[in-house]
Amino acid sequence: MVKSTRQGLILLVSMLIIGCGGPGKFIAPAPPPDDRQPVPKPEYRSINNPADSVNKFGTEQIKRIFDLSRYFRMIAGKPKQAMNVDAFGEVYDSSWFTNRNVIKRLSLEEIARGPNTGGQPDPNGAWTIFRAKAEGVTPGFSIEDEHGERYLIKFDPLGYPELATGAELVSTKMFYAAGYNVPENYIVYFHPKILRLGKKVKFKDKTGQKRFMNQTDLSAILKCRQKPPDGRIRAVASKYIRGTIGPFKYLDVRKDDANDFIPHQHRRELRGLRVMAAWLNHFDTKANNTFDSYVPEGYVKHYLIDFGSTLGSQGDEPMPPQIGRERIADPTQLIKTIGTLGAYIRPWERNPNIHYPSIGYFESKDFEPQKYKYIFPNPAFQNATNLDGYWGAKLVMSFTDERIRAAVAQGQYSDPEAAEYLIRTIIERRDIVGRYWFSRMPPLDRFELQQLPDGKKALCFADLAVETGLESAFASRYRYEIRQDEKLILKKGEIGAQRCIDLAEFGLTADTPNLTQWEIKLQVERNQSGKWSRWVKVYIGIDQTSGKRVLLGVQRQG
Repeated sequence: MVKSTRQGLILLVSMLIIGCGGPGKFIAPAPPPDDRQPVPKPEYRSINNPADSVNKFGTEQIKRIFDLSRYFRMIAGKPKQAMNVDAFGEVYDSSWFTNRNVIKRLSLEEIARGPNTGGQPDPNGAWTIFRAKAEGVTPGFSIEDEHGERYLIKFDPLGYPELATGAELVSTKMFYAAGYNVPENYIVYFHPKILRLGKKVKFKDKTGQKRFMNQTDLSAILKCRQKPPDGRIRAVASKYIRGTIGPFKYLDVRKDDANDFIPHQHRRELRGLRVMAAWLNHFDTKANNTFDSYVPEGYVKHYLIDFGSTLGSQGDEPMPPQIGRERIADPTQLIKTIGTLGAYIRPWERNPNIHYPSIGYFESKDFEPQKYKYIFPNPAFQNATNLDGYWGAKLVMSFTDERIRAAVAQGQYSDPEAAEYLIRTIIERRDIVGRYWFSRMPPLDRFELQQLPDGKKALCFADLAVETGLESAFASRYRYEIRQDEKLILKKGEIGAQRCIDLAEFGLTADTPNLTQWEIKLQVERNQSGKWSRWVKVYIGIDQTSGKRVLLGVQRQG
Protein backbone atom coordinates (compact mmCIF):
# COMPACT_ATOMS: atom_id res chain seq x y z
CA MET A 1 0.00 0.00 0.00
CA VAL A 2 2.81 2.43 0.94
CA LYS A 3 4.68 1.68 -2.30
CA SER A 4 1.63 2.28 -4.49
CA THR A 5 0.78 5.48 -2.61
CA ARG A 6 4.32 6.74 -3.11
CA GLN A 7 4.13 5.90 -6.82
CA GLY A 8 0.86 7.78 -7.09
CA LEU A 9 2.39 10.86 -5.42
CA ILE A 10 5.34 10.72 -7.83
CA LEU A 11 2.89 10.66 -10.74
CA LEU A 12 0.92 13.65 -9.44
CA VAL A 13 4.08 15.67 -8.72
CA SER A 14 5.42 14.97 -12.22
CA MET A 15 2.16 16.31 -13.67
CA LEU A 16 2.49 19.49 -11.62
CA ILE A 17 6.02 19.93 -12.96
CA ILE A 18 4.71 19.54 -16.50
CA GLY A 19 2.02 22.14 -15.87
CA CYS A 20 4.66 24.60 -14.63
CA GLY A 21 6.98 24.17 -17.62
CA GLY A 22 7.89 27.35 -19.46
CA PRO A 23 6.45 28.21 -22.87
CA GLY A 24 8.09 26.43 -25.78
CA LYS A 25 9.73 23.85 -23.55
CA PHE A 26 8.18 20.40 -23.60
CA ILE A 27 8.72 17.95 -20.76
CA ALA A 28 7.38 14.45 -21.40
CA PRO A 29 5.24 13.13 -18.54
CA ALA A 30 6.51 10.15 -16.60
CA PRO A 31 4.42 7.02 -17.21
CA PRO A 32 2.11 6.14 -14.31
CA PRO A 33 2.91 3.06 -12.24
CA ASP A 34 1.48 -0.19 -13.62
CA ASP A 35 -1.88 -0.71 -11.91
CA ARG A 36 -1.74 -4.46 -12.51
CA GLN A 37 0.61 -5.20 -9.61
CA PRO A 38 -0.44 -7.83 -7.03
CA VAL A 39 -2.39 -6.24 -4.17
CA PRO A 40 -4.55 -7.58 -1.32
CA LYS A 41 -8.09 -8.42 -2.36
CA PRO A 42 -10.51 -5.54 -1.63
CA GLU A 43 -13.75 -6.20 0.19
CA TYR A 44 -16.98 -6.68 -1.76
CA ARG A 45 -19.14 -3.57 -1.93
CA SER A 46 -22.54 -2.78 -3.34
CA ILE A 47 -24.08 0.53 -4.32
CA ASN A 48 -27.39 1.76 -2.97
CA ASN A 49 -29.14 2.99 -6.11
CA PRO A 50 -31.51 5.52 -4.46
CA ALA A 51 -28.72 7.01 -2.34
CA ASP A 52 -26.40 7.09 -5.33
CA SER A 53 -29.04 8.92 -7.39
CA VAL A 54 -29.54 11.54 -4.67
CA ASN A 55 -25.78 11.98 -4.47
CA LYS A 56 -25.43 12.43 -8.25
CA PHE A 57 -28.37 14.83 -8.67
CA GLY A 58 -27.89 16.66 -5.38
CA THR A 59 -24.66 16.52 -3.40
CA GLU A 60 -22.22 16.33 -6.30
CA GLN A 61 -24.00 19.06 -8.28
CA ILE A 62 -23.92 21.40 -5.29
CA LYS A 63 -20.20 20.72 -4.88
CA ARG A 64 -19.65 21.63 -8.53
CA ILE A 65 -21.56 24.89 -8.12
CA PHE A 66 -19.34 25.95 -5.21
CA ASP A 67 -16.07 24.69 -6.70
CA LEU A 68 -14.42 28.09 -7.23
CA SER A 69 -11.18 26.62 -8.60
CA ARG A 70 -13.18 25.06 -11.43
CA TYR A 71 -14.60 28.46 -12.40
CA PHE A 72 -11.14 30.04 -12.34
CA ARG A 73 -9.82 27.31 -14.62
CA MET A 74 -12.78 27.80 -16.97
CA ILE A 75 -12.16 31.56 -17.14
CA ALA A 76 -8.46 30.97 -17.79
CA GLY A 77 -9.26 28.38 -20.46
CA LYS A 78 -7.27 25.76 -18.59
CA PRO A 79 -9.62 22.99 -17.39
CA LYS A 80 -8.20 20.13 -15.37
CA GLN A 81 -6.97 17.58 -17.90
CA ALA A 82 -6.94 13.81 -17.65
CA MET A 83 -4.17 12.46 -15.45
CA ASN A 84 -3.33 9.15 -17.13
CA VAL A 85 -2.14 10.03 -20.64
CA ASP A 86 1.23 9.77 -22.34
CA ALA A 87 3.20 12.47 -24.16
CA PHE A 88 0.97 12.06 -27.22
CA GLY A 89 -2.36 12.22 -25.37
CA GLU A 90 -2.99 8.47 -25.53
CA VAL A 91 -4.14 6.24 -22.70
CA TYR A 92 -1.76 3.64 -21.31
CA ASP A 93 -2.85 0.00 -21.30
CA SER A 94 -4.07 -0.74 -17.80
CA SER A 95 -6.59 -2.67 -15.71
CA TRP A 96 -9.19 -0.28 -17.16
CA PHE A 97 -8.43 -0.16 -20.87
CA THR A 98 -6.43 -1.91 -23.60
CA ASN A 99 -5.66 -0.01 -26.79
CA ARG A 100 -7.10 -2.02 -29.66
CA ASN A 101 -8.81 -0.79 -32.82
CA VAL A 102 -7.65 2.83 -32.66
CA ILE A 103 -3.97 1.86 -32.52
CA LYS A 104 -4.02 -1.20 -34.78
CA ARG A 105 -7.18 -1.99 -36.71
CA LEU A 106 -8.70 -5.31 -35.64
CA SER A 107 -9.52 -7.80 -38.36
CA LEU A 108 -13.17 -8.48 -39.13
CA GLU A 109 -12.75 -11.86 -37.44
CA GLU A 110 -11.41 -10.17 -34.29
CA ILE A 111 -14.32 -7.72 -34.28
CA ALA A 112 -16.78 -10.62 -34.55
CA ARG A 113 -15.06 -12.63 -31.81
CA GLY A 114 -14.72 -9.75 -29.36
CA PRO A 115 -13.93 -10.94 -25.82
CA ASN A 116 -15.33 -14.43 -26.40
CA THR A 117 -13.22 -17.53 -25.88
CA GLY A 118 -15.73 -19.94 -27.40
CA GLY A 119 -17.17 -20.99 -24.06
CA GLN A 120 -20.90 -20.60 -24.58
CA PRO A 121 -23.30 -22.94 -22.74
CA ASP A 122 -24.20 -26.11 -24.62
CA PRO A 123 -27.92 -25.91 -25.57
CA ASN A 124 -28.03 -29.71 -25.78
CA GLY A 125 -26.96 -30.25 -22.18
CA ALA A 126 -28.77 -29.56 -18.92
CA TRP A 127 -28.77 -26.05 -17.47
CA THR A 128 -29.22 -25.85 -13.71
CA ILE A 129 -30.80 -22.64 -12.42
CA PHE A 130 -29.14 -21.44 -9.21
CA ARG A 131 -30.39 -17.86 -9.05
CA ALA A 132 -33.47 -16.09 -10.45
CA LYS A 133 -35.11 -12.68 -10.71
CA ALA A 134 -38.85 -12.45 -11.29
CA GLU A 135 -39.51 -8.87 -10.18
CA GLY A 136 -38.88 -5.79 -12.27
CA VAL A 137 -39.14 -5.28 -16.00
CA THR A 138 -36.46 -7.75 -17.08
CA PRO A 139 -36.94 -11.13 -15.38
CA GLY A 140 -34.23 -13.70 -15.89
CA PHE A 141 -32.07 -16.27 -14.16
CA SER A 142 -28.55 -17.59 -13.79
CA ILE A 143 -27.57 -21.09 -14.84
CA GLU A 144 -24.68 -23.48 -14.49
CA ASP A 145 -24.01 -25.75 -17.47
CA GLU A 146 -22.73 -29.32 -17.40
CA HIS A 147 -19.12 -28.06 -17.44
CA GLY A 148 -19.55 -25.97 -14.32
CA GLU A 149 -19.55 -22.61 -16.15
CA ARG A 150 -22.04 -20.01 -15.00
CA TYR A 151 -24.06 -17.59 -17.14
CA LEU A 152 -26.68 -14.90 -16.68
CA ILE A 153 -29.57 -15.56 -19.10
CA LYS A 154 -31.29 -12.42 -20.46
CA PHE A 155 -34.31 -12.25 -22.78
CA ASP A 156 -36.01 -10.02 -25.33
CA PRO A 157 -39.19 -8.15 -24.34
CA LEU A 158 -42.43 -9.72 -25.52
CA GLY A 159 -43.45 -8.34 -28.91
CA TYR A 160 -39.94 -7.22 -29.80
CA PRO A 161 -37.93 -10.30 -30.78
CA GLU A 162 -34.17 -9.77 -31.09
CA LEU A 163 -34.35 -6.22 -29.67
CA ALA A 164 -32.42 -6.47 -26.39
CA THR A 165 -30.35 -9.52 -27.30
CA GLY A 166 -29.22 -7.96 -30.59
CA ALA A 167 -28.30 -4.66 -28.93
CA GLU A 168 -26.38 -6.50 -26.21
CA LEU A 169 -24.26 -8.43 -28.70
CA VAL A 170 -23.55 -5.58 -31.10
CA SER A 171 -22.56 -3.11 -28.38
CA THR A 172 -20.44 -5.70 -26.58
CA LYS A 173 -18.34 -6.17 -29.72
CA MET A 174 -18.01 -2.42 -30.26
CA PHE A 175 -16.97 -1.51 -26.73
CA TYR A 176 -14.50 -4.38 -26.62
CA ALA A 177 -12.92 -3.39 -29.94
CA ALA A 178 -12.62 0.19 -28.68
CA GLY A 179 -10.56 -1.06 -25.72
CA TYR A 180 -12.89 -1.53 -22.76
CA ASN A 181 -13.19 -4.67 -20.63
CA VAL A 182 -16.57 -6.34 -21.20
CA PRO A 183 -18.11 -9.76 -20.44
CA GLU A 184 -18.30 -12.68 -22.85
CA ASN A 185 -21.82 -12.53 -24.30
CA TYR A 186 -23.38 -15.17 -26.56
CA ILE A 187 -26.70 -15.44 -28.36
CA VAL A 188 -28.17 -18.84 -27.56
CA TYR A 189 -31.30 -20.71 -28.63
CA PHE A 190 -32.49 -23.25 -26.08
CA HIS A 191 -35.52 -25.37 -25.38
CA PRO A 192 -37.09 -24.95 -21.90
CA LYS A 193 -36.87 -28.71 -21.36
CA ILE A 194 -33.10 -28.47 -20.70
CA LEU A 195 -33.68 -26.29 -17.62
CA ARG A 196 -33.31 -27.83 -14.18
CA LEU A 197 -34.40 -25.89 -11.11
CA GLY A 198 -31.70 -26.08 -8.45
CA LYS A 199 -32.37 -26.72 -4.80
CA LYS A 200 -33.51 -23.81 -2.69
CA VAL A 201 -33.23 -21.10 -5.35
CA LYS A 202 -34.14 -17.92 -3.51
CA PHE A 203 -35.79 -15.05 -5.32
CA LYS A 204 -38.13 -12.11 -4.79
CA ASP A 205 -41.48 -12.54 -6.47
CA LYS A 206 -43.65 -9.83 -8.01
CA THR A 207 -45.23 -9.04 -4.66
CA GLY A 208 -41.81 -8.36 -3.15
CA GLN A 209 -41.88 -11.52 -1.03
CA LYS A 210 -38.61 -13.44 -0.69
CA ARG A 211 -39.05 -17.20 -0.96
CA PHE A 212 -37.82 -20.33 -2.70
CA MET A 213 -38.59 -20.65 -6.39
CA ASN A 214 -40.79 -23.46 -7.69
CA GLN A 215 -41.60 -24.86 -11.12
CA THR A 216 -44.69 -22.67 -11.42
CA ASP A 217 -42.55 -19.55 -10.96
CA LEU A 218 -40.16 -20.73 -13.66
CA SER A 219 -43.01 -21.42 -16.04
CA ALA A 220 -44.36 -17.91 -15.43
CA ILE A 221 -41.01 -16.37 -16.41
CA LEU A 222 -40.76 -18.48 -19.57
CA LYS A 223 -44.38 -17.91 -20.54
CA CYS A 224 -43.66 -14.31 -21.52
CA ARG A 225 -40.65 -15.14 -23.68
CA GLN A 226 -40.59 -15.07 -27.47
CA LYS A 227 -40.74 -18.61 -28.91
CA PRO A 228 -40.13 -19.49 -32.57
CA PRO A 229 -42.21 -22.35 -34.07
CA ASP A 230 -39.67 -24.95 -32.93
CA GLY A 231 -40.24 -23.97 -29.29
CA ARG A 232 -36.73 -22.70 -28.64
CA ILE A 233 -36.15 -19.41 -26.85
CA ARG A 234 -33.59 -16.83 -27.94
CA ALA A 235 -31.53 -15.27 -25.16
CA VAL A 236 -28.17 -13.77 -24.29
CA ALA A 237 -25.92 -15.95 -22.16
CA SER A 238 -23.53 -13.61 -20.34
CA LYS A 239 -20.64 -15.56 -18.89
CA TYR A 240 -20.00 -14.88 -15.22
CA ILE A 241 -16.94 -12.79 -14.46
CA ARG A 242 -15.30 -14.44 -11.50
CA GLY A 243 -13.85 -12.64 -8.51
CA THR A 244 -16.56 -10.01 -8.14
CA ILE A 245 -15.98 -7.28 -5.60
CA GLY A 246 -18.86 -5.05 -6.74
CA PRO A 247 -19.14 -2.10 -9.15
CA PHE A 248 -16.82 0.86 -9.53
CA LYS A 249 -17.81 4.51 -9.31
CA TYR A 250 -17.05 7.25 -11.83
CA LEU A 251 -15.78 9.44 -8.99
CA ASP A 252 -12.64 9.39 -6.80
CA VAL A 253 -10.77 6.14 -6.11
CA ARG A 254 -11.42 2.84 -4.42
CA LYS A 255 -9.53 3.26 -1.17
CA ASP A 256 -9.08 -0.46 -0.50
CA ASP A 257 -7.40 -1.01 -3.90
CA ALA A 258 -3.72 -0.01 -3.64
CA ASN A 259 -3.49 0.16 -7.45
CA ASP A 260 -6.29 2.72 -7.71
CA PHE A 261 -4.55 6.10 -7.31
CA ILE A 262 -5.95 8.17 -10.23
CA PRO A 263 -9.38 9.72 -9.49
CA HIS A 264 -11.85 8.05 -11.82
CA GLN A 265 -13.30 11.36 -13.00
CA HIS A 266 -9.82 12.23 -14.29
CA ARG A 267 -9.19 9.04 -16.29
CA ARG A 268 -9.31 9.73 -20.03
CA GLU A 269 -10.85 6.37 -20.90
CA LEU A 270 -13.82 7.17 -18.63
CA ARG A 271 -14.12 10.78 -19.76
CA GLY A 272 -13.83 9.76 -23.43
CA LEU A 273 -16.46 7.08 -22.87
CA ARG A 274 -18.93 9.95 -23.05
CA VAL A 275 -18.42 10.18 -26.83
CA MET A 276 -18.52 6.43 -27.41
CA ALA A 277 -21.64 6.02 -25.28
CA ALA A 278 -23.49 8.85 -27.05
CA TRP A 279 -22.69 7.26 -30.41
CA LEU A 280 -24.26 3.92 -29.42
CA ASN A 281 -27.07 5.44 -27.34
CA HIS A 282 -25.72 3.96 -24.10
CA PHE A 283 -27.59 6.36 -21.83
CA ASP A 284 -27.46 4.29 -18.64
CA THR A 285 -23.82 4.74 -17.66
CA LYS A 286 -24.31 4.42 -13.92
CA ALA A 287 -22.11 2.62 -11.42
CA ASN A 288 -24.37 -0.44 -11.27
CA ASN A 289 -23.58 -1.10 -14.93
CA THR A 290 -19.93 -1.59 -14.05
CA PHE A 291 -18.08 -4.47 -12.46
CA ASP A 292 -14.81 -4.86 -10.53
CA SER A 293 -13.17 -8.26 -10.56
CA TYR A 294 -10.21 -9.47 -8.50
CA VAL A 295 -8.41 -11.55 -11.11
CA PRO A 296 -6.17 -14.58 -10.42
CA GLU A 297 -3.06 -12.47 -11.10
CA GLY A 298 -3.90 -10.57 -7.92
CA TYR A 299 -5.20 -7.19 -9.06
CA VAL A 300 -8.56 -5.52 -9.74
CA LYS A 301 -9.86 -5.41 -13.33
CA HIS A 302 -12.61 -2.96 -14.26
CA TYR A 303 -15.50 -3.86 -16.60
CA LEU A 304 -18.42 -2.22 -18.36
CA ILE A 305 -21.45 -4.53 -18.33
CA ASP A 306 -25.09 -4.74 -19.41
CA PHE A 307 -25.53 -3.38 -22.95
CA GLY A 308 -29.15 -4.49 -23.38
CA SER A 309 -30.17 -0.82 -23.10
CA THR A 310 -28.20 0.56 -26.04
CA LEU A 311 -28.88 1.37 -29.69
CA GLY A 312 -32.70 1.22 -29.99
CA SER A 313 -33.37 -1.01 -26.97
CA GLN A 314 -34.18 -0.17 -23.38
CA GLY A 315 -34.10 -3.79 -22.30
CA ASP A 316 -37.78 -4.19 -21.51
CA GLU A 317 -39.06 -2.14 -24.47
CA PRO A 318 -37.85 -0.01 -27.38
CA MET A 319 -35.77 2.97 -26.33
CA PRO A 320 -38.11 5.92 -25.66
CA PRO A 321 -37.42 8.74 -28.14
CA GLN A 322 -36.61 11.28 -25.42
CA ILE A 323 -33.62 9.24 -24.25
CA GLY A 324 -30.43 11.16 -24.94
CA ARG A 325 -32.40 14.36 -25.41
CA GLU A 326 -33.78 14.79 -21.89
CA ARG A 327 -32.95 13.56 -18.42
CA ILE A 328 -35.54 12.22 -15.99
CA ALA A 329 -35.93 15.77 -14.70
CA ASP A 330 -35.09 18.38 -17.35
CA PRO A 331 -35.83 21.95 -16.15
CA THR A 332 -35.15 23.53 -19.57
CA GLN A 333 -37.78 21.45 -21.35
CA LEU A 334 -40.21 21.88 -18.45
CA ILE A 335 -39.92 25.68 -18.61
CA LYS A 336 -40.49 25.67 -22.38
CA THR A 337 -43.61 23.54 -21.97
CA ILE A 338 -45.06 25.66 -19.16
CA GLY A 339 -44.08 28.95 -20.80
CA THR A 340 -45.93 28.06 -24.01
CA LEU A 341 -48.92 26.55 -22.17
CA GLY A 342 -48.16 23.20 -23.75
CA ALA A 343 -47.82 24.50 -27.32
CA TYR A 344 -44.11 23.72 -27.44
CA ILE A 345 -43.44 20.42 -29.17
CA ARG A 346 -40.22 18.72 -28.26
CA PRO A 347 -38.11 17.62 -31.27
CA TRP A 348 -38.38 13.96 -30.34
CA GLU A 349 -42.21 14.18 -30.24
CA ARG A 350 -42.54 15.00 -33.94
CA ASN A 351 -41.74 11.67 -35.61
CA PRO A 352 -40.96 8.99 -32.99
CA ASN A 353 -41.08 6.14 -35.49
CA ILE A 354 -40.03 2.55 -34.86
CA HIS A 355 -39.10 1.20 -38.26
CA TYR A 356 -38.26 -2.33 -37.12
CA PRO A 357 -39.35 -4.09 -33.87
CA SER A 358 -35.92 -5.76 -33.61
CA ILE A 359 -34.13 -2.40 -33.72
CA GLY A 360 -36.46 -0.13 -31.73
CA TYR A 361 -36.17 3.65 -31.77
CA PHE A 362 -32.70 4.53 -33.07
CA GLU A 363 -32.20 7.57 -35.30
CA SER A 364 -29.43 9.76 -36.66
CA LYS A 365 -31.37 12.67 -38.15
CA ASP A 366 -31.38 14.84 -35.01
CA PHE A 367 -28.40 13.32 -33.21
CA GLU A 368 -26.14 15.95 -31.60
CA PRO A 369 -23.31 14.19 -29.73
CA GLN A 370 -22.26 17.28 -27.78
CA LYS A 371 -25.79 17.66 -26.37
CA TYR A 372 -26.45 14.01 -25.56
CA LYS A 373 -27.93 13.67 -22.06
CA TYR A 374 -27.42 10.63 -19.86
CA ILE A 375 -29.97 9.35 -17.39
CA PHE A 376 -27.75 10.33 -14.44
CA PRO A 377 -25.03 12.98 -14.19
CA ASN A 378 -21.69 11.21 -14.64
CA PRO A 379 -18.69 12.84 -12.87
CA ALA A 380 -16.21 11.62 -15.48
CA PHE A 381 -18.38 12.96 -18.31
CA GLN A 382 -18.89 16.29 -16.55
CA ASN A 383 -15.11 16.73 -16.25
CA ALA A 384 -14.46 15.81 -19.89
CA THR A 385 -12.49 18.40 -21.88
CA ASN A 386 -12.07 18.93 -25.61
CA LEU A 387 -8.98 16.73 -25.48
CA ASP A 388 -11.01 13.89 -23.96
CA GLY A 389 -13.73 14.42 -26.57
CA TYR A 390 -11.17 14.28 -29.38
CA TRP A 391 -9.74 11.05 -27.96
CA GLY A 392 -13.23 9.55 -27.73
CA ALA A 393 -13.99 10.61 -31.30
CA LYS A 394 -10.86 8.80 -32.46
CA LEU A 395 -12.26 5.61 -30.92
CA VAL A 396 -15.54 6.10 -32.77
CA MET A 397 -13.95 6.97 -36.12
CA SER A 398 -11.66 3.93 -35.95
CA PHE A 399 -14.67 1.77 -36.87
CA THR A 400 -14.84 1.47 -40.65
CA ASP A 401 -18.08 0.55 -42.42
CA GLU A 402 -16.85 -3.04 -42.74
CA ARG A 403 -16.06 -3.32 -39.03
CA ILE A 404 -19.46 -1.93 -38.08
CA ARG A 405 -21.06 -4.44 -40.42
CA ALA A 406 -19.06 -7.26 -38.80
CA ALA A 407 -20.24 -6.20 -35.33
CA VAL A 408 -23.90 -5.92 -36.36
CA ALA A 409 -23.76 -9.39 -37.89
CA GLN A 410 -23.20 -10.76 -34.38
CA GLY A 411 -26.70 -9.57 -33.44
CA GLN A 412 -28.04 -12.36 -35.69
CA TYR A 413 -30.99 -10.33 -36.92
CA SER A 414 -33.41 -12.45 -38.95
CA ASP A 415 -34.60 -9.47 -41.03
CA PRO A 416 -31.82 -8.31 -43.42
CA GLU A 417 -33.53 -4.95 -43.87
CA ALA A 418 -33.49 -4.34 -40.11
CA ALA A 419 -29.79 -5.16 -39.95
CA GLU A 420 -29.06 -2.81 -42.86
CA TYR A 421 -31.03 -0.03 -41.16
CA LEU A 422 -29.00 -0.49 -37.98
CA ILE A 423 -25.70 -0.49 -39.90
CA ARG A 424 -26.64 2.65 -41.81
CA THR A 425 -27.73 4.49 -38.64
CA ILE A 426 -24.57 3.59 -36.72
CA ILE A 427 -22.46 4.80 -39.66
CA GLU A 428 -24.41 8.06 -39.92
CA ARG A 429 -24.08 8.71 -36.18
CA ARG A 430 -20.36 7.86 -36.40
CA ASP A 431 -19.82 10.51 -39.07
CA ILE A 432 -21.79 13.08 -37.06
CA VAL A 433 -19.47 12.42 -34.10
CA GLY A 434 -16.41 12.76 -36.33
CA ARG A 435 -17.55 15.96 -38.02
CA TYR A 436 -18.31 17.62 -34.70
CA TRP A 437 -15.10 16.75 -32.87
CA PHE A 438 -12.75 16.93 -35.85
CA SER A 439 -13.99 20.44 -36.60
CA ARG A 440 -13.54 21.43 -32.98
CA MET A 441 -10.10 19.85 -32.56
CA PRO A 442 -7.72 19.55 -35.55
CA PRO A 443 -7.50 15.81 -36.30
CA LEU A 444 -3.78 15.84 -37.13
CA ASP A 445 -2.36 12.68 -35.63
CA ARG A 446 0.08 9.76 -35.88
CA PHE A 447 3.12 11.99 -36.21
CA GLU A 448 6.38 10.31 -37.18
CA LEU A 449 9.85 11.16 -38.42
CA GLN A 450 10.33 9.63 -41.86
CA GLN A 451 13.25 9.24 -44.22
CA LEU A 452 12.29 10.72 -47.60
CA PRO A 453 13.40 9.01 -50.86
CA ASP A 454 16.18 11.57 -51.22
CA GLY A 455 17.49 10.68 -47.77
CA LYS A 456 16.20 13.83 -46.07
CA LYS A 457 14.35 13.79 -42.80
CA ALA A 458 10.69 14.85 -42.65
CA LEU A 459 7.93 15.16 -40.10
CA CYS A 460 4.85 13.42 -41.50
CA PHE A 461 1.37 13.06 -40.07
CA ALA A 462 -2.14 11.79 -40.79
CA ASP A 463 -5.25 13.90 -41.14
CA LEU A 464 -7.95 11.69 -39.62
CA ALA A 465 -10.77 13.69 -41.21
CA VAL A 466 -9.29 13.04 -44.65
CA GLU A 467 -8.42 9.45 -43.82
CA THR A 468 -12.01 8.67 -42.76
CA GLY A 469 -13.58 10.40 -45.75
CA LEU A 470 -15.08 13.35 -43.86
CA GLU A 471 -12.90 15.87 -45.70
CA SER A 472 -11.14 16.01 -49.07
CA ALA A 473 -7.35 15.86 -49.19
CA PHE A 474 -7.25 18.42 -52.00
CA ALA A 475 -9.50 20.83 -50.10
CA SER A 476 -7.19 20.79 -47.07
CA ARG A 477 -4.02 22.74 -46.50
CA TYR A 478 -1.72 23.04 -43.53
CA ARG A 479 0.48 25.78 -42.17
CA TYR A 480 3.26 25.54 -39.67
CA GLU A 481 5.79 27.44 -37.63
CA ILE A 482 9.08 25.98 -36.47
CA ARG A 483 10.87 27.13 -33.35
CA GLN A 484 14.30 26.18 -32.05
CA ASP A 485 13.79 25.96 -28.32
CA GLU A 486 12.07 29.33 -27.78
CA LYS A 487 13.71 31.11 -30.74
CA LEU A 488 11.75 31.37 -33.99
CA ILE A 489 13.51 29.62 -36.89
CA LEU A 490 10.85 29.85 -39.56
CA LYS A 491 7.84 32.06 -39.08
CA LYS A 492 5.43 30.37 -41.45
CA GLY A 493 5.12 27.79 -44.18
CA GLU A 494 2.34 25.91 -45.92
CA ILE A 495 2.02 22.39 -47.30
CA GLY A 496 -0.73 20.59 -49.14
CA ALA A 497 -1.99 17.04 -49.41
CA GLN A 498 1.42 15.38 -48.89
CA ARG A 499 1.34 16.18 -45.13
CA CYS A 500 5.12 15.98 -44.74
CA ILE A 501 7.44 18.82 -43.69
CA ASP A 502 10.99 18.56 -45.06
CA LEU A 503 13.06 19.47 -42.03
CA ALA A 504 16.38 19.57 -43.87
CA GLU A 505 15.04 22.35 -46.09
CA PHE A 506 15.38 24.68 -43.12
CA GLY A 507 18.77 23.45 -42.04
CA LEU A 508 17.31 21.27 -39.33
CA THR A 509 19.47 18.17 -39.16
CA ALA A 510 20.80 15.93 -36.44
CA ASP A 511 24.09 17.86 -36.64
CA THR A 512 22.57 21.30 -36.07
CA PRO A 513 24.75 22.72 -33.25
CA ASN A 514 23.27 23.59 -29.86
CA LEU A 515 19.82 22.43 -30.92
CA THR A 516 18.10 20.69 -28.02
CA GLN A 517 14.46 20.85 -29.03
CA TRP A 518 12.28 21.82 -32.00
CA GLU A 519 8.71 22.94 -31.72
CA ILE A 520 6.56 22.60 -34.86
CA LYS A 521 3.18 24.28 -34.64
CA LEU A 522 0.55 23.02 -37.10
CA GLN A 523 -2.93 24.17 -38.16
CA VAL A 524 -5.35 23.02 -40.85
CA GLU A 525 -7.74 24.96 -43.10
CA ARG A 526 -10.54 23.46 -45.19
CA ASN A 527 -12.10 24.42 -48.51
CA GLN A 528 -10.30 27.79 -48.77
CA SER A 529 -12.45 29.12 -45.93
CA GLY A 530 -9.60 31.23 -44.62
CA LYS A 531 -10.40 29.97 -41.12
CA TRP A 532 -7.51 28.13 -39.55
CA SER A 533 -8.05 25.52 -36.86
CA ARG A 534 -6.68 25.45 -33.36
CA TRP A 535 -3.04 24.48 -33.20
CA VAL A 536 -1.19 21.24 -32.58
CA LYS A 537 2.43 21.45 -31.42
CA VAL A 538 4.86 18.63 -32.13
CA TYR A 539 8.13 18.45 -30.21
CA ILE A 540 11.33 16.88 -31.51
CA GLY A 541 14.41 16.38 -29.36
CA ILE A 542 17.51 14.26 -28.90
CA ASP A 543 17.42 10.77 -27.47
CA GLN A 544 20.02 10.76 -24.71
CA THR A 545 20.99 7.15 -25.38
CA SER A 546 21.34 7.06 -29.17
CA GLY A 547 21.90 10.76 -29.81
CA LYS A 548 19.30 10.64 -32.61
CA ARG A 549 16.38 12.94 -33.23
CA VAL A 550 13.11 11.55 -31.81
CA LEU A 551 9.55 12.69 -31.26
CA LEU A 552 9.10 13.84 -27.69
CA GLY A 553 5.37 14.41 -27.69
CA VAL A 554 2.39 16.48 -28.79
CA GLN A 555 0.41 19.33 -27.25
CA ARG A 556 -3.03 20.38 -28.47
CA GLN A 557 -4.77 23.67 -27.97
CA GLY A 558 -7.71 22.65 -25.80
